Amino acid sequence: MIRLNDDGTTVTLDLHGLTVDEALAVTRRTLDLAESRGRATLKVIHGHSTSGVPGRQTIKTALYDALDHGFLQRYQTNHHRMQGTLILSLGLGQTAQAARIRSTDVWPP
Repeated sequence: MIRLNDDGTTVTLDLHGLTVDEALAVTRRTLDLAESRGRATLKVIHGHSTSGVPGRQTIKTALYDALDHGFLQRYQTNHHRMQGTLILSLGLGQTAQAARIRSTDVWPP
């Protein structure tokens, strides 16, 4: 089960324990909901990618590849890559009336 918190402005999504494919699907779904509900920021906690297996893609590298190849361009106006976390600024204002996003809204993908 994923951990997700939505305070009405920022959605925090923790992807620990998911496979790469699951993490990408959940991130896409969360981005769609964050955009439609007017959230300003999505904070994605992906971990440090310490698998150490050559050639094996991690959640971190998959997210960064998606960002670098335009997959996330629709959603974000700016981004910050931090140790263990990717923060996407969605360029949207808060919509106080919109229902909070819950983990059951995005999981299973």
